[in-house]
Amino acid sequence: MRPYANLAGKVVLITGGSAGIGLAAAHHFAAAGLRVVIAARRVPEGEAAAAAIAAESGEALFVPTDITREQDVERAGRRCMEVFGSLDFAFNNAGIGRGGRVDNLTEEDFDAVFAVNAKGLWLSMKHELTWMRRQGAGVIVNNVSVHGFRTVFPGVAAYVAAKHAAVALTRVAALENRAAGIRVNGVAPGPIDTKMLRASEDTVGGKKAWLPLIPAGRVGRPEEVASVVLWLFSDSSSYVVGEIVAVDGGFLAY
Repeated sequence: MRPYANLAGKVVLITGGSAGIGLAAAHHFAAAGLRVVIAARRVPEGEAAAAAIAAESGEALFVPTDITREQDVERAGRRCMEVFGSLDFAFNNAGIGRGGRVDNLTEEDFDAVFAVNAKGLWLSMKHELTWMRRQGAGVIVNNVSVHGFRTVFPGVAAYVAAKHAAVALTRVAALENRAAGIRVNGVAPGPIDTKMLRASEDTVGGKKAWLPLIPAGRVGRPEEVASVVLWLFSDSSSYVVGEIVAVDGGFLAY
């Protein structure tokens, strides 16, 4: 049995698809035969990502998108339909991190983190679900992080709180939409070798702080997250609904 036979020619929307896990996912999905729509804020990086996939004989479209703006999110879904005619899968990957404890976090940083990691996730699902309900089918996978389950380090209060909200939104959306033929799940990456992890050295200590907490003894690769998302898209995971799959080297097993 070919586990990913249902994917070829289908359309996937990736938020935050111009860097890190999202970029790796875009290439991974294209290699599996998916037609990829990259929705991201950074125009040069997004255009370069789509061009790189095209150069590898894949199909990709870049749509400049700020997921905190509803008109941008709606436009991304509309462009999927205009160019490819469907929206079959979505990987809601976009996220930001800001440092700050509960007692010294600025209002600006709190609002910025929740605007992307919670409100932006909600807006993305809102419009993805609208298109998928019209089709009567679809799969959504949200990137929610292990921070949605455990308070790993002090000093990232807004990020941890927003990721807990992301877990809740994922599970509620799964319950609300399964009868409509739509599956919603999430992935919870641990430390992954990305620019975001390297930037966290200033707030929580980065890779060195994580390694003693990871039974696997290393940080993960973006492609390892992408592989799990691809499985969640596939018919092989058809009985998986409302779950958050950890991709964390064993961190949450403690």
